[in-house]
Amino acid sequence: MNSFKRTMTAVGTAVVLTAVGALVAPAASAAPGTAANAPRAASAAAPETKAGSTVPTAGIRQRGPGELVVHLENGTNATPYRVDVRKAGTARVVAVVDTFARYEVNPDPNGPDEGHWYVGEAQPLVLEEMTDYELDVFARDSEGKELSRRNAGRSTYAFDAKIEAKSSQAEFSLDDLDTQVTGTVTALHPRTGQRLPLAGARVRARVGQGWTDAVSDAQGRFATSAAALGTERELAFSAALADGDTEVPVTAPAKIRAQKSSLTLSTTAPLTVRYGTGAPLRGKLTRRADDGTVKPAAGRTMAASGIGQARASTGADGGYTVSPRVLTTGSLSVAVDDAWLLGDGTRTATVAKITHTTKVVGEKVVATDRYGKLTISGTVQVDGYTTQQAPIEIQYKHYMGHWATRQSFVVPFGKTFTVQVSPPSNQTTTEWRVHTPGTVTIGPSTGTTVLRPTRALTRFDHVRVGPRPVAKGQQLFVAGTLSTKTPAGGYAAYPGQKVRFYFRPDNSTVWQEMGTAVTRETGAVGKKFTAQTSGYWRMRFVDTDSGHLATTGTQFRLEVTG
Repeated sequence: MNSFKRTMTAVGTAVVLTAVGALVAPAASAAPGTAANAPRAASAAAPETKAGSTVPTAGIRQRGPGELVVHLENGTNATPYRVDVRKAGTARVVAVVDTFARYEVNPDPNGPDEGHWYVGEAQPLVLEEMTDYELDVFARDSEGKELSRRNAGRSTYAFDAKIEAKSSQAEFSLDDLDTQVTGTVTALHPRTGQRLPLAGARVRARVGQGWTDAVSDAQGRFATSAAALGTERELAFSAALADGDTEVPVTAPAKIRAQKSSLTLSTTAPLTVRYGTGAPLRGKLTRRADDGTVKPAAGRTMAASGIGQARASTGADGGYTVSPRVLTTGSLSVAVDDAWLLGDGTRTATVAKITHTTKVVGEKVVATDRYGKLTISGTVQVDGYTTQQAPIEIQYKHYMGHWATRQSFVVPFGKTFTVQVSPPSNQTTTEWRVHTPGTVTIGPSTGTTVLRPTRALTRFDHVRVGPRPVAKGQQLFVAGTLSTKTPAGGYAAYPGQKVRFYFRPDNSTVWQEMGTAVTRETGAVGKKFTAQTSGYWRMRFVDTDSGHLATTGTQFRLEVTG
């Protein structure tokens, strides 16, 4: 890109802006540009672009020292074959470019098209006048259909432009937003190298986010008024060519003269608000105008903070309603958040009650079957009328310490539910709870009762199978110890219980019951069998009473030889 120098000088309340830089045209991504100089009448527009095709935009860019070319980009499914160059605002074509080189971000022919552009580098532009030009692009889509785009870009044909601009004031208020901007623009003529007034160039004057364009006259002079919007957080002046992509705008600081404001909050009584909705805070905002009168502060920003955050703008009469979304009781504050006004402190309101909160009540384990499946019941109550359903989650205590959802469902609020839930297969679970996550406008809650199975856990310890290996026809044994969990939290021997023994041959999925045995006083149990074939052995305790859970021991493979 071309370098720019800029200087800024302020005298009294007038701001003088000066910039020097190379001037060329609208944006693009790299490489050079094009032109054959033959004045002619503007061509008729080709058919409109079809869906899926976009004719490129066009501009004049600097390729090297003293050389300007046409540059095209942002086209889709359209190959340009000609660009007509016209003096801005006229129909007379002063140059035609019809030879283009294509450049690609990703030159791999087998890769995706990540972006491309065209440059008329074989036809550098040599134009008579140093001024603004408009470019018309003609292209064909992939099916050969003619496409066109009139005014596909506007560019300034010049080098090393110098802009000097003067603003009539440097300080602004809500009652004084505009300024008069005057100045001159000169540049080096691309053909002669002479510094001359730049005529017909669009100069954009900005104050904050407000801007206007002025076109320079034959002496390169321009004049316009520009106004800030009055919504900026900070201000600056700038003057730049509207159609030059390498020019760095010249800037100078500007000051916001903030006016005093007065804030009222009419919402004074403690508020009752539905969960997840806005708490409406209403009031009015006035300002002290430059002439000393008090006026409504229209279009100004108000901010609420505290237990909820929100922003809103004041109306024409200075009235406002800002409604922060709240989930809990507490305090809310309202204040002016506007660089054009001096704040008048904060005003505070209180949310005393939140409706449509929920509560889990009556949750309990109704029953537990021998395999640990729980039947759980309970009710979710809501503080307020609603037609919504209550989302309910049955959660268990994960071995990592957090609560995990095992089952979800919905029921009407206030209605007792009964649901069956199976324990996870990858861990022993003894703690459950009922939780409702709520909705956008109904609060969440969790039952305070930790639910536990009504049956005690059982387990096999010290399981062993042998001998290993064992010869076919010889005796093998399967043995272990059955224990049950005690109220104290430990495990104790569980004597007098029937244990079943199962075998699954290799390459089979079916377990065959092979016999039973009763646990001794120590909980030990075992049984001998005649070895027939290799496979897996395990023990199961499934003949439980109403106070214990079934359990299955670890399976072991035993190889049978011979």
